[in-house]
Amino acid sequence: MDQAVDRIYQYHVRKTAGTSLDSSFWALGGAEVEEASRREETEAVKPGEPHLRFVRHDPELIARGDYFYASSHLPMYAVTVPPGTFTVTILRDPAARVISYYRYLLWVRRHGPEAAKVEPFWEQVRAESAFMDGGFHYLRSQIGSSGVTMSSVAGSVRQFGLRRMLKRLVPAKGEEGGDGGGGGAEDFPNFLRRIPPRRLLSQLHMFSAAMDPVEAAENALSCSAVLFTETFSEDLGRLARRLELPLEEKRERRFSMEVELSESDRERLRDQLQPEYEMLERVKVAAPAARSAS
Repeated sequence: MDQAVDRIYQYHVRKTAGTSLDSSFWALGGAEVEEASRREETEAVKPGEPHLRFVRHDPELIARGDYFYASSHLPMYAVTVPPGTFTVTILRDPAARVISYYRYLLWVRRHGPEAAKVEPFWEQVRAESAFMDGGFHYLRSQIGSSGVTMSSVAGSVRQFGLRRMLKRLVPAKGEEGGDGGGGGAEDFPNFLRRIPPRRLLSQLHMFSAAMDPVEAAENALSCSAVLFTETFSEDLGRLARRLELPLEEKRERRFSMEVELSESDRERLRDQLQPEYEMLERVKVAAPAARSAS
């Protein structure tokens, strides 16, 4: 293992295969810990080996540093990771990540309580998807979300423009209160115009409070290792050799929900994701050099 590595921490961007990486590490704790990972428990310890502690989503435990492996969805600037921690993140093609997130929300919304069999936190995910309904549902989802401040609202206006932000509060055609025709709350155009910036640009949000592509790329590259969803198997193998750990690839949970997007939907999506594509390009240019030096 790399010298001076006391613990491992993942900056987990959702829908990038981060859950698969979690599972690969938690499986090192044996059957009991691996089962705890499937239930998405926040803490587990390998029986008989208290130094093999696994933590997830608990900022206090993460800051304390008493673990072998930890991860969370918290942005880099909102979590304290102790010195001597080997840090890793996974990045993904921005459009593919957002489409996967859209499918995930649809799956939970349409399966209701049955979703608990696959997604233990389905109720939180369903509440998170409230922005798709627009109007006061959208406002409530914003106000009730952690990290929403006047500064973040101002940032949303800067990112999307006041006109587009106001449109999120008005029911689209075909929805309750609309004037007939058009799609409903769950169709992709409504999803795209209402999704909060920090959800749409999650990779930027993870590494830059201002969602600045240059700052986000620099912060992502400050991680000990950067993996990519598209090459996850190969990257996991390199990570295992570097850390001298028997990491095995684990299948991430899958949410089978077919969606059809028009070419105009895809073009609009890529246009709104340009800042994140800029970030990703900067990382990919620098990542090969960092990888060869590891």
